[in-house]
Amino acid sequence: MPRNVDASQRRAEIDQIVWEIIADEGIAAVTLRSIANHGGISMGRVQHYFRSRDEILRHSLESLIRLAQDTLTESSSPRDSLNRLLTHAIPRSEAERRGSKVWYTYLAEAITDPSISAIVNTVLQGTEDHATALLDGDRIRARTVLAAADGIAYRTLVGQLTPAQAEDAIEALIGPA
Repeated sequence: MPRNVDASQRRAEIDQIVWEIIADEGIAAVTLRSIANHGGISMGRVQHYFRSRDEILRHSLESLIRLAQDTLTESSSPRDSLNRLLTHAIPRSEAERRGSKVWYTYLAEAITDPSISAIVNTVLQGTEDHATALLDGDRIRARTVLAAADGIAYRTLVGQLTPAQAEDAIEALIGPA
């Protein structure tokens, strides 16, 4: 009797493996064979769900973005929503640190890979539009605070700032309530 397999669950499992490889070894280490080896699965299974490395990388990026978006909940005030938007990338736990490593690796990949760039740019534009709305239509301020928040999150990831220092910097950036 054939087993009932949930394809989306299998793809999600492969996404997790890809993220582990990227976080530990970098995006260049992602191959169909490395995914199979790291996941203890056959290359045939990987190829059954994804036709190519590029497809895997795009899918895992889109999945990472969905997970990040799911954590962003609207708050009772625009200021609180803006604070959440600007601080969500600050790595506070090991899991968040790994997620940030993967995200920043994809950002670097977007410089040379047009398909990754298209996905990243769509997300960044959506984030800018959301921040602009939270700042009463002030797109220049939205761009400024987003760029600063990206730098703060990156500095936290590389150990220049603690998460508490990063959150304090975001608070100073937003200004008084």
